Amino acid sequence: MKKIAITFLLATLLGACQKDNPDKEMSVVQLTTQEEVQNRTELDRYILEKFNNAYNLQIVYRYSENDISRNFRYTVPPSTAKTLEAVNFLKYMYYDPYNRIAPSGFLQNYSPKQLILIGSHAYSDTGSRYNGAATNSVKIELTAINDRVFNTNSDADIKDIDERVLRLIYHESSHLLEQTKVIPPAYERLSAADYKGSAWTTAWRGETYLKSGFISAYASDNIHEDFVEMIARYIIYYQKNQCGCPAADTAHDTNGDGLDDTTYNTWKRAILRKGYIWEEELTKADGKNNEAADYTGKEIILMKIEMVKNYLQREWNIDLDALRTEIHNRHANLPNKDFSQFEW
Repeated sequence: MKKIAITFLLATLLGACQKDNPDKEMSVVQLTTQEEVQNRTELDRYILEKFNNAYNLQIVYRYSENDISRNFRYTVPPSTAKTLEAVNFLKYMYYDPYNRIAPSGFLQNYSPKQLILIGSHAYSDTGSRYNGAATNSVKIELTAINDRVFNTNSDADIKDIDERVLRLIYHESSHLLEQTKVIPPAYERLSAADYKGSAWTTAWRGETYLKSGFISAYASDNIHEDFVEMIARYIIYYQKNQCGCPAADTAHDTNGDGLDDTTYNTWKRAILRKGYIWEEELTKADGKNNEAADYTGKEIILMKIEMVKNYLQREWNIDLDALRTEIHNRHANLPNKDFSQFEW
């Protein structure tokens, strides 16, 4: 009796499968190699031309269990529409700025080689949420693509994109540079006694890491994370000169920064709802966790960023301030961008 029931069930399921003819133009399920070639969609052809061929980059958006980190649970693929938005956003905010500022051929050799786009957030078995991952800086996994709003005026959406997408890709791609050409030894000496290794997650109370010369708590893990965090955060942080509020006279500039106090404070409140201001972080770093230290955290960060700029200019012919300006000009234009169209 059981055999008859099982046979009937299998026949029913097979019949259902045979009637199921998914629209491959909208499929987010991984195809076999032969199917992929035979059934390339416009999105596939777009990614092939604009990314695979242009930058030796593979973008995976159809669900492929082998490409997703083993500790990522409960994930779903991104929709084709959100995939198009995501790749256009990355082109606009990462590939195009570097193409304008970096030497010819730079991205072909020194950018991530695989981007895995995941539609949902990823969770561990214990419920912890992952915001993304990277493997040797060559493979980057970006999560929650279906939830990202790439052209928005929303403070929450802007902060999410800056921290979870842009910081991640600027950070990880910078690892490729420092793994290729050595970081100046003087950089490490500035914080050699304060690197925390894996204990960085519990080593600091609040933002005390700043007074030890780290731009983020994660930067205190080791010199490599320190160096690339400095690059990524310098790029995404706003700067005072973006206020556009020079003081008409000294009476309106009590701290001597050249800006109108009232206008600047209004601008600052608006910016801090969606991000960070470089000079304000330096103000919080202006002190010492250890009074015996040679320098304040602010002095260390300023020396580090100067070394970073010199390194990028000398070793890679990249002007970090020019790159940052290009990125921020584009960032300000994000609400006006339509990433939902093919840009052939």
